[in-house]
Amino acid sequence: MWRRYRPLRIISPVAFLIIWEGVVRLDEVNQLIIPAPASVLRTMIDLTIDGRLPWAIIASLNRVLQGFIYGSLLGIVLGLLVGWFRAVEDAVDPLVAATYPIPKSALFPLFMLWFGLGETSKVITILIGVLFLVLINTVTGVKAIDPVLLKAARDLGANQRQIFTKVVIPGALPNIFTGLRLGAGMALILVFITELEATKAGLGFLLWESYQLLLVKQVFSCTIAFGILGILSSWMLQWLERAVCPWKRV
Repeated sequence: MWRRYRPLRIISPVAFLIIWEGVVRLDEVNQLIIPAPASVLRTMIDLTIDGRLPWAIIASLNRVLQGFIYGSLLGIVLGLLVGWFRAVEDAVDPLVAATYPIPKSALFPLFMLWFGLGETSKVITILIGVLFLVLINTVTGVKAIDPVLLKAARDLGANQRQIFTKVVIPGALPNIFTGLRLGAGMALILVFITELEATKAGLGFLLWESYQLLLVKQVFSCTIAFGILGILSSWMLQWLERAVCPWKRV
């Protein structure tokens, strides 16, 4: 029955754009502040044709993918160990509790001091932001596994390694993918922050440069590009979750 409502995913944004265009065309708002969607689209096309927008997206995606992949792998491994082994939890939990509340953007100046102004400091900032979200969700997934399943596996003669690989990891996968989707969003947020300083390429840099030059249409174009990247990353992770977790409806 839920499939009947899927067209709303297309209808609602289209209706929003039509209303936005109509309000601007009726001179209800100043186009220097909020341009019409059609003019923003033309600006995006111009930026694409002259190569600035594709190059900015490629530069940002390179940083996002590196930070996301490294942070996700580290978060999944640590999360599984923390959630399953009490000794690892006792060792890691205080560190997570102390460092997780620190804004990751506040760490970026330290990383620039330690690792320089190049790509490394930006990737590590994204890595740290993704790491905590994936780690915490993975731990939650491990601890949420039904004890009955664990007992059944032991009663059937499974050893610790088999329980970990056949019960714990599959049981934690839905929460792991939740962490991955949150981490993908965090990666896009942090790549914008890291591109405000010490860089001459990237979607965040182009957006900030456009703002400083009062090129409002370009600001909207870059903002929409960030939104499209967020939607695509969410869709890709949902597709991957359906493939890896066929028992869970996404």
